[in-house]
Amino acid sequence: MDSRRGEAALGRAGDDTETAARARRVRFLHHPEGGMIPRLRLGAGRSRLRIAFTLVVASWAGCACAQTPPAAQAPALPAVPPPKLAGGRFSTGGPLIAEQAAYDVRGCELEIAVDPERRTIRGTLTVTARAVEPLGQLVLDLDDALQVSRCTGDGGELAFAQRNGMVAIALPRPLDPGEELRVAVEYGGAPRVAPNPPWDGGFTWARTKDGRPWIATSCQIDGADLWWPCKDHPSDKPESFDLRVTVPGGLVCAANGKLKAETGNPDGTRTFHWRLDTPVSNYCIALNIAPYELIAEDYVSVTGETVPVRFYVTPESLAQGRKALPAFLRDLRCFEELCGPYPFRAEKYGIAETPHLGMEHATITAYGNRFRADPDGYDWLHNHELAHEWWGNLVTCRDWKDMWIHEGIGSYMQPLFLEWSRGRPALIEAMRGQRRGLQNSRPVAPRETQNGHEAYHGDVYGKGACFVHALRWLAGDEAFFRALRRMAYPDPALERVTDGSQVRFSDTAEIRAIAEEEAGQDLSWLFEVYLHRAALPELVVTQSPRELALEWKAPDGLPFPMPLPVVVNGTTRRVELPGGRAELALPAGAKVEIDPEGWVLRK
Repeated sequence: MDSRRGEAALGRAGDDTETAARARRVRFLHHPEGGMIPRLRLGAGRSRLRIAFTLVVASWAGCACAQTPPAAQAPALPAVPPPKLAGGRFSTGGPLIAEQAAYDVRGCELEIAVDPERRTIRGTLTVTARAVEPLGQLVLDLDDALQVSRCTGDGGELAFAQRNGMVAIALPRPLDPGEELRVAVEYGGAPRVAPNPPWDGGFTWARTKDGRPWIATSCQIDGADLWWPCKDHPSDKPESFDLRVTVPGGLVCAANGKLKAETGNPDGTRTFHWRLDTPVSNYCIALNIAPYELIAEDYVSVTGETVPVRFYVTPESLAQGRKALPAFLRDLRCFEELCGPYPFRAEKYGIAETPHLGMEHATITAYGNRFRADPDGYDWLHNHELAHEWWGNLVTCRDWKDMWIHEGIGSYMQPLFLEWSRGRPALIEAMRGQRRGLQNSRPVAPRETQNGHEAYHGDVYGKGACFVHALRWLAGDEAFFRALRRMAYPDPALERVTDGSQVRFSDTAEIRAIAEEEAGQDLSWLFEVYLHRAALPELVVTQSPRELALEWKAPDGLPFPMPLPVVVNGTTRRVELPGGRAELALPAGAKVEIDPEGWVLRK
């Protein structure tokens, strides 16, 4: 996701009066043995417990619990609340509650009907999961704007409770680790309208120039539970996803993976069946609905494989889309050469024009920059979102505290592309832009678990990119570019894989280990100062007619032996600072410049 929006919008979203009103309401549901039970607040985390279940959630309104046989017992509701911001808003990720750590999601099937006129949805979700710990109930996340009306599993109805963003479902019997289960759930309603997409997420209900519906989902920071029931945590990915989307006639749904079928229905609607056969983050599942025109091409990867390219544009953008696509594929070629093959060659490279700015939805990049490329065809938005196919979708942080891996490395790919296509001066100029506006008010990679809102701030982009740039200076180009490729594909054999096993979770510790191996040196001090601390190191410079003295002052007195490029009378030399200090003899009348190209981030 792109950072260009200012943090004020995040604060405003927390004041959504409709959301706040829903959070204050206490609804009740029917207990199978009679009477009413309150929908208590459930926890918010998610999962590593593997149960194979099928959640079929399909219906809109009303009843919060299906009528169940007397033998079914209401679930014991977890007491741990989901993470919230000060404004009372739910978020994605954060501490993983035990009820969701007890299972691991294996696969999902979501059938969903979208009504643009009423701005409502109804859906059927099928999830496959496996218990990894003893499991007595299934706990899912779902926004309060959507109501579950029925849950079934093992041939019968299941009792459930729903309130404050969570759904707890009583299983027919407790599960042991390794056991699988299918559960069916019905849900529907009017999903949250995105206040400021893509940063403040939900549904965007827009219109094309000729007045036809133009719809998109975006939910990275708020979570996919804004529109479908899921274990809303970055540490668990469905290993496959089937998505069947029914829309009014004349509209097209562009989504993740391969288009398996397009079917006309007796009522005039059309159903699009998409299937993704690689692990995918919940927030990267997307609906893009419009009277799209399709631009189809084939792209030959660096591996020699042919990759389908599918660009869905609104009718008024058809000519612009055709003009832009060659430049978009140039971005793809650059990233393949620098980071390794495009990870999802067996699926497609897809782009969908959206009414919001953009998002890294897996195999279907959301593009809303209105074709505002520079004269050479470079479109920073497309370039950034494409970078996330490696940094976000191939390599995924399991905790939002490591969001910089997605956004910091992803943001460094724009300067790298400009260097690849235009030369070193373009890189240096682009990095000057990355340094502007850094806040240095909180760590880029905190050690504590973070939810989406806590982790998301501007420095994960710019400061993250500046850190990667400094790492490159320290390690040297040869070691750095080896490390960059191994950060994407730790084993070169994975570059040839397309079955989903190339996808992995990562964290700051793994990225550091790869960088240290390729650089051949300990980098703990570099990661500590730039990523785990907020304040920047300060360089103290003392110059006399015959000597230049350099000394680093790092936060809390931490070691920081970062070498510096020093230009003396037009000649550049690398000055090592062991122990954080160095003295350099100067010729009389020397003209001295310290790091004029800005490789090393400092105060």
